[in-house]
Parts: sequence; C-alpha cells; structure tokens
Amino acid sequence: MAVQDISALSYPVAFAAGFVSFASPCVLAVVPGYLTFISGVSFDELGSRTRDVLIPTLAFVLGFSLIFTAYGAGAGLIGYSLAEDQDTLNLVAGALLVATGIAMVARPQFGLMQTDRRLEMSRRPSTLVGASLVGAAFAIGWTPCIGPILASILTYASTGSPQLGATLLLTYSLGLGIPFLLSGLFVTRTMSAFRWLRDRWRIVNATAAGVFIVIGVLVATGRFEVFAQRLSGMGFQGI
Repeated sequence: MAVQDISALSYPVAFAAGFVSFASPCVLAVVPGYLTFISGVSFDELGSRTRDVLIPTLAFVLGFSLIFTAYGAGAGLIGYSLAEDQDTLNLVAGALLVATGIAMVARPQFGLMQTDRRLEMSRRPSTLVGASLVGAAFAIGWTPCIGPILASILTYASTGSPQLGATLLLTYSLGLGIPFLLSGLFVTRTMSAFRWLRDRWRIVNATAAGVFIVIGVLVATGRFEVFAQRLSGMGFQGI
C-alpha cells in the first residue's frame, strides 16, 4: 500500500467501525443519559424539545470528532515519517485489525463489553462550548468499548499520510456521531432501534468482527489494495 493512497474502500470500513463503536452495549446504554446531560432536557421531554436537544448534541459530536480527527492526523504523521518501513506498518496494522476482530468475539464472553471507563462530570455544561468539551472528554476517556476498534483504525491510518489519517478518523467519527444526532432528532424511534440492536448485538458484533479479521489479513499480506481495485472494477462493470 502506498503511503499516499489509502483505498476508498477504507472509508466505508472506518464509518462502519464508528457505528459498531456506537452500537456496543456500554455506549448504547448511556446515549439517553448523555442526551439529557448535555441538553438539560429531561428524558420525558426529549421527544418534544428536538431543537433544545439537537444543537447541544451537534456540539458534543463536534467535540469528539475534532479529537478523533487529530488522532488520525497524528497517526498518519507518524506513519508518513516511517514510509520506508511501509511493509512493517501494514503487517502491524493488519495484525491489530485481526486481533481486534478476535477480541470483539471473545470479550463479550467475559462480560467486558458491558463495562466502561470514562471521565465523569458532575456539572451539566451550560454552553455549546461546554457540550463540545464533554464530547472531547468522551473521545479521550471512553474505554474499553471503543478502545480496540479505535486503536485498529488508528494503526491502519498510520499507513497513510496525515491528511488521509485525519479524513479516515473523521469518517470514523461520522459513523459514531450520526447515530447520536439521529438519537437527538428521533428519540422515540431510536429507542426502539436501540432495543433491536441490543437484542441482536451478538450477530452485529460477530459480523463486524469477521469483517475486521478479513481486512486485517488482506492488509497484513499487502492484498487489500488489490482486493479494493478488483471490487471497484466489478462495480464499474455493473453500471
């Protein structure tokens, strides 16, 4: 994989990784709490005060997106400086993706996917800047649920340039942030969707884990770009 060229297929993968992070039990379970905390709107009023919920939620998403994007730029900068060791970087990135997939399957068996370690805040933010800072704290302190997935995406981002690393992690942030925004807009409907995801979490998790493992093997063996090019060719032929 060339330093300057991360396949376009990487972005759907990064977006999906963000969604899987959102759908993990310990994140999904606290979404209503975060919505009420950053907006100051009680749970019973979330559905009727959409504007009051949506704007702080947007600031919250912006806060963690900026942090994740900075992470991606930093990872890309490190990888760019080690361009001569690209094969080693690919091997490490692929191995971590495979390890993440295995961990995603194994961790729920020990109940670890139900736990979290996050920065606690006792005072509700009273401004949009405060909501953004809560989002930044979310990005910095929320582990272990998003930790392994985020680490694998960051490692993969290190195989590109700072610009590509930043856009890859911004895409990850969108996968994590858009469901938060939809939760603020359609809280009643999203609660039903949350229950649907919770009931089918093992299937969603196993599917995502399988994708991570396959992509990890392709990256580690240097075949990911070839696979992506063939997939793109098939798409164009079908148009």
